[in-house]
Amino acid sequence: MPNNEKEEQKEPSEKKITLSEEEFFQKLEPKEKTAQFTIFRLSGEWYGVNVLKAKEVIKAETISYLPSSPEHIAGIVNIRGSIVSVTDLKKIFGLAPEEPTEKTRLVVIESGNLETGLLADEVGEIVEVAVNKIEPTMSTIAVEKAGYIEGECRIGGKLFGILNAEKILEKR
Repeated sequence: MPNNEKEEQKEPSEKKITLSEEEFFQKLEPKEKTAQFTIFRLSGEWYGVNVLKAKEVIKAETISYLPSSPEHIAGIVNIRGSIVSVTDLKKIFGLAPEEPTEKTRLVVIESGNLETGLLADEVGEIVEVAVNKIEPTMSTIAVEKAGYIEGECRIGGKLFGILNAEKILEKR
């Protein structure tokens, strides 16, 4: 005979979390804002460019001389079918030239549809820096050069200038 009584359906037990008012309104510490930079050396000085502007780092192969180009343009290179200008920042910053070595690289930067390869004596690493650790550019830097550097930072005892990629791309 069928059971005429309704069977009670049991709902799964739910765990209830009880928070005190203090826990509920607890303030979360905001995460510290950071930025990442690709670090490279020009003569004896270190510079960094925001990784969002650094498209790639490649070995500096044959750079073709470009007649009638500005002094800071070392030439052009062919990167997978694209012709890219090569900017020698040492000429802009008045740094001593160095002969290319096995460590010489191009740091290809881009913004919008503009790109150039920055000729670097050596590429270090990608570093992450707390934004509040970035200091303004020193006032001792010449005005015509200061526009290319938007700040400076010290990481592990190494001071590096943070480059303004847009300003460099304007000059190319």
